[in-house]
Amino acid sequence: MLLCISSTGRASRSFPSTFVSRRGPPHRVFSSQARFHFLPASLAFLGASSRAFRRGQSTIAAMAEDPHLWLEEINGEKCLSWAKENNEVTFKKFGHPEGTKMYGKILEILESKDKIAYVTKVDDLYYNFWQDADHVKGIWRRCTLEEYQKPAAEVSWELVLDLDALSKEEGESWVWHSPKWLDLGPSEKKDLCLLRLSPGGSDAEVIREFNVEKKAFVPEEEGGFKIKECKTQVCFKSRDVLLVGTDTGASEDMTDSGYPSTVREWKRGSSLNDAPVVFQGQKTDVLSHGAFYFDRSTFHESRTRAVTFYTHEYLWLHDGQWKKVEVPDDMTVSTFGDCFLFRLRSDWYVKDELLATQGSLLSINMDRFFANDLKDLEVLFAPSASESLEDYAGTKNFLVLSILEDVKTKLVFWEFKEGRWLNRGIDTSLGMESVSISAVEPDVSDELWVTVFGYTRPSTLFLMTADELCNGKLPSMTPLKSLPAFFNADDIEVQQFFATSLDGTKVPYFQLSKKGMAYDGSNPALLYGYGGFEISLTPVYSGARGIAWLEHGGVWIDANIRGGGEYGPRWHQAAKKANRNKAYEDFEAAA
Repeated sequence: MLLCISSTGRASRSFPSTFVSRRGPPHRVFSSQARFHFLPASLAFLGASSRAFRRGQSTIAAMAEDPHLWLEEINGEKCLSWAKENNEVTFKKFGHPEGTKMYGKILEILESKDKIAYVTKVDDLYYNFWQDADHVKGIWRRCTLEEYQKPAAEVSWELVLDLDALSKEEGESWVWHSPKWLDLGPSEKKDLCLLRLSPGGSDAEVIREFNVEKKAFVPEEEGGFKIKECKTQVCFKSRDVLLVGTDTGASEDMTDSGYPSTVREWKRGSSLNDAPVVFQGQKTDVLSHGAFYFDRSTFHESRTRAVTFYTHEYLWLHDGQWKKVEVPDDMTVSTFGDCFLFRLRSDWYVKDELLATQGSLLSINMDRFFANDLKDLEVLFAPSASESLEDYAGTKNFLVLSILEDVKTKLVFWEFKEGRWLNRGIDTSLGMESVSISAVEPDVSDELWVTVFGYTRPSTLFLMTADELCNGKLPSMTPLKSLPAFFNADDIEVQQFFATSLDGTKVPYFQLSKKGMAYDGSNPALLYGYGGFEISLTPVYSGARGIAWLEHGGVWIDANIRGGGEYGPRWHQAAKKANRNKAYEDFEAAA
């Protein structure tokens, strides 16, 4: 059995799309397109020790210079040479994968054009960013709904921007990050956006204003917004004003973490350096940012201090005055029209009285909240010992909650009607399959993009209304798009078991194997666990895993170890700091 555990970094998984965007200030989002990365143990150790050492360096001046700091220069000559040398050690022992039959099959799957082209509706058109072997950097394109509903090979796309051509023209290796749109409500056209282009794929971005009607960048000499490379936080406040956090050279601009500490209000045609600071966080914060957006007939403006990775301080513009949102600092705050949505990471006490439990989702009208009237606080979800809130999606009138019950999916439906939430039932039919849900146009309709996928089910996309979903119509709906099956799953069995960890905690795990497998110790097995950042390890389809492992009789196991989010914040917090060993004990129990 080969054991693989990941406890830091981004989730090494690939999802068809992010489950739901929630309205509110932007929060840190993990990449949904990351692939597996295998590193020698020595490299993992050196990288981890390097990061830990540098963190200590900022507080213990007497410590010597980190001898492995050169590993942080990922494109540096010394780093690349070191990686090449260590790769050769592996190739000599196991052979080079390129040129082998299996390598070719996996590469064919990864570069297949049979991917689902997921889209975002903007005004009357549907935008998609697409990458394949012919478009390595990618192309940004759009079409009508009528076109999108055709078979993939027949869709007539209109090219908006060719990132490969732009990179070649400008001599830069641009990597696409999703755009920020001008959003002044459904009655105003969204013809402008801020393209976020990363040089070489770093966290830092160059911000450039783009006109989608002209399919061209807005020239700086014509007042177009452009911000140099930085870990910038930015959004439109109006057609001619941005809320910007970036490095202008002022000492107070950036936090010790390298992210913006200030929010500036930058007017078109003026100098960014002269833009007034309208909010100032602390140098010791992770970052600060401002937000302005339209949400179901209500405009919102907010300021947020991310004090730590999990704690925030929120200010909201309400009735013309800036007001602090007096909630626990580890709570996530978002909106649904003129209501707050509160997601709790710890119990909420008011005057020593328990108001709501950890892991709950609450809603309250903003006027009532700022009047300190909490009696109308509505509980949309309160977890049991076996449940957690994985995510939620909002349409114009509905909120769809994705719940994990012992890591199996169920959906809970709420309808907002006459200022109150009406429960519209529960769907438990998905079981050991995953679902990704997002609103098509939440300000004006109840339509949803619904993607269903699992260990043996390729991603399948449906377009349907929230009312259809909560009335159980999903099984009978005709898919809009679907992936082909990349491996034969007819004789593959998906099962769930529970291991008992060292302290007696029951730890769930999913097992994929041939049906009727003999439990005689002769079956090769790969055991994987993540256990970090409150990220749940849920069923996902992998063609490469299928053809390279499962079809040959291999067993795959996903262990839902503590540190992840399978049972909500408590599951994550149970394996932090001095209790980090719990994640490894869980993994060992599953083995």
